Amino acid sequence: MQVSFIIPTRNRCRMVLQALDSIAGQQWNDPEVIVVDDGSSDNTCREIKARYPRVQLINLDGVGPGMARNAGVEAAKGDYLMFLDSDDQWLDGHVVMLMDVLNRGFEVAYGATKTVDEVNGGNFLIPDNGIGHEGDCLQQILRWCFLVPSSLAVTRQAFEEAGGFGYERYGEDWSFFIRLAARFPFGYAGPEPITIRRLHRGSICCTIDKEKLLAIIHQVLALLKNEVKATNADLLHFEKLAQWTANHAEQWTTVQEWYQSMLKEDII
Repeated sequence: MQVSFIIPTRNRCRMVLQALDSIAGQQWNDPEVIVVDDGSSDNTCREIKARYPRVQLINLDGVGPGMARNAGVEAAKGDYLMFLDSDDQWLDGHVVMLMDVLNRGFEVAYGATKTVDEVNGGNFLIPDNGIGHEGDCLQQILRWCFLVPSSLAVTRQAFEEAGGFGYERYGEDWSFFIRLAARFPFGYAGPEPITIRRLHRGSICCTIDKEKLLAIIHQVLALLKNEVKATNADLLHFEKLAQWTANHAEQWTTVQEWYQSMLKEDII
């Protein structure tokens, strides 16, 4: 059973080595590990080759995280795919737990993520309190993105049917998860975290503004109008969310702050 692990990275030499260390600690024999270096100007490739010479390296020139993951999938040989963002780490048992879910007959599996907020302090779980959804998850994923790429496992067939990640710089993961949920039921590995996610000053989720947030909402709206069988209520929800976000975006500097405001206002 060939499983491929794909890591997109850009100028995160120290963090990507830690991510690879977390892969090395997994109980899985002979995985295929692919790092897609998306235009790093630091010593990323040299350091990876020195510590992990068996890792396959792909070099791109700033195509963005979604397209970098897609390039990794295209080069991969596995029928099962897992992703790890270079500033995240897998906890012990990550691979085994996700494969157990896939072996229950699911094409898509995910687990809980412990987020360490290095910007505002504190920790939190994704999904909230580790309470996940299983089965038909389209309505839940349309309300909020309750998983992250680093806690996802997917069959190659499902990945290809959903079209892979988008080219967008922001929110490409949410759009991909929506396309997956429109086609396949999700399996959940349970509330025990399998991934550590770090929010830091260099995180995409910590460098937001009104333009970026509205771009995410509008790309989801376009997806619902053109590809996913959305209800009128779904479309109205995102149209209202776009207006509300435009009016209040100056309050937030991170995606988590945006999310907490939506919870407070009972928007999601």
